[in-house]
Amino acid sequence: MQFDIIHNRIGTNSEKWDSLQSLYGLQPSEAIPMWVADMDFQAPEAVTKAIRGMAEKGIYGYAREDDNYRQAICGWMARRHKWQVQPNALFSVHGIVNAIALSIQAFTKPGDGIIIFSPVYHAFSRVIEASGRRLIESPLVIDETGKYRMDLEATSHRLTGNERMVILCSPHNPGGRVWSSEELEQLAEFSERHNLVIISDEIHHDLVYGDFTHLPFEKAVPSSQSYLITLTSTTKTFNIAGMHTGNVIISDEKLRAKFKKTLSALAISPSSFGVAMTTAAYNGGEEWLDQLLIYLSKNKVLFEKRINQIGGLVSMPLEATYLCWVDYKAYNLSLSEYKQKIEAETKVAASYGELFGNGGAGFLRFNIATPKKVLDSALTRLEAAFNRV
Repeated sequence: MQFDIIHNRIGTNSEKWDSLQSLYGLQPSEAIPMWVADMDFQAPEAVTKAIRGMAEKGIYGYAREDDNYRQAICGWMARRHKWQVQPNALFSVHGIVNAIALSIQAFTKPGDGIIIFSPVYHAFSRVIEASGRRLIESPLVIDETGKYRMDLEATSHRLTGNERMVILCSPHNPGGRVWSSEELEQLAEFSERHNLVIISDEIHHDLVYGDFTHLPFEKAVPSSQSYLITLTSTTKTFNIAGMHTGNVIISDEKLRAKFKKTLSALAISPSSFGVAMTTAAYNGGEEWLDQLLIYLSKNKVLFEKRINQIGGLVSMPLEATYLCWVDYKAYNLSLSEYKQKIEAETKVAASYGELFGNGGAGFLRFNIATPKKVLDSALTRLEAAFNRV
């Protein structure tokens, strides 16, 4: 099976592997990196074939967002998500974080409040604060099933009236939640009541397990179009994060005009490689994705079973993404103690929960998108270390 193949990524300028020494003090040849959210699998052959075709021609000129590109995106949303996206609603940007930064520029001004549901992907807070906006963290609550839920009532009491935007991670990173239609409707009502633009980051929308189904925000709440910006990309789905291309989907004409003005002011235009790889992935990567989901599902079951058998560790039930969120607070270890007693011994590099904002301390995020043999080795190391604490 292609996903069982172990690829040596050391020395390939991989952030995930080649930054281990500088960030974790670990030798890449001895360590198992489970932090950066990219996969240790080759991308679909259709994507590689598209790049190979460009290389053979040897001409790398300017690209345009042609009909094939737009139709590939719209076709994918219709097939996989039963969501009808109009070609004129699409914009191309340089990745999802870039899309968030551009949306902040387009729809808010310095000093405005922007709400996020923490713990959440750390780039949200970084971009908000770097843009001179006011960060408002709305803590997620762990319910009786061990999963996160939003507490919009508590959030309402904290607002001052100058909030202009709310950013939702859907599916959620790092908790792996797939938000229900009821939750999305409640957030839409909350946003409309407080006059907020919703940014729905749906980059993990294709990586959903079992009986769970991702609902595009616009499909779940069609009436939200006048205040909704949806962000999507092929990068997580097909493991092509390095191309840094994403899509902003805006159905409302007035919002589109504002966003287009910001793109023009900042001279944002599509990458030729991004257009080619996105088109190839959506048109030729579907069978690859189906096989990937089967493989990741097995990794998920293996990881959750073995982690939860270690006394004191709890892996939040994963509904989507390949990022497992593990609670280790029962060990009463500070982050520095964890690094000394667990990380230094296991040489397994996870993402620290503190990076994800309020509520993240005492958690670790593990990337399980790696060959089963590598995952098994990481789990064996973690079992031995935690059982000695």
